[in-house]
Amino acid sequence: MEPSFWHERWSQGQIGFHEGAPNRYLLRYLDRLGPPGHVFVPLCGKTYDLDALAQHGHDVTGCELVQRAVEDYFRERNLTPTQRTTASAAVYEHGSLRIHCGDVFAFESDKAPFDAAFDRAALIALPDEMRQRYARKLTSLLRPNATVLLVTMEHDLGSGPPHSVTEEMVRALYAEAFEIEPLADEDVSADNARFIERGATFVRERAYQLTKR
Repeated sequence: MEPSFWHERWSQGQIGFHEGAPNRYLLRYLDRLGPPGHVFVPLCGKTYDLDALAQHGHDVTGCELVQRAVEDYFRERNLTPTQRTTASAAVYEHGSLRIHCGDVFAFESDKAPFDAAFDRAALIALPDEMRQRYARKLTSLLRPNATVLLVTMEHDLGSGPPHSVTEEMVRALYAEAFEIEPLADEDVSADNARFIERGATFVRERAYQLTKR
């Protein structure tokens, strides 16, 4: 998937993946991330998940490809971030929160290795041929015993994003490096009418806790 796809989605306001509040699974299982530490949020957009993590005492680092999304995050909260440039990204910072504007596969941070990560929109945003590379990258950014809260979606549209990611796929990607505990499996068809209108016969969300060995 080319970066131009995501730039176009943001420029046209086609951001149905953006939730106007912190993700419900994050709020439900936030304590599983452990005591306040350094948390990584890949492909973060302008999500309110960043706010929820910071309010819980975490030092939060997001990574987002699209500059407009990063600028919107701070503008919509009336925050003026400081800015600096690294070899891999433009970094916007305010208090205990920072967003790296750049390619997640080139991501580097002096905060790594991270204590935890929250992935609601990254794994399901990537096509199958990119997921293994992404899983390796995320794994490399986490310390031993780090926790990942992962949210996935399953549907039978046959296309995405969001792509359908089954538990079998999650285990194929992460079982070698992580203990995997399923946390939730919920029918969310009623909340995703656009999927049904496009022909899906089911839409489910799953949440997992991954603990790095």
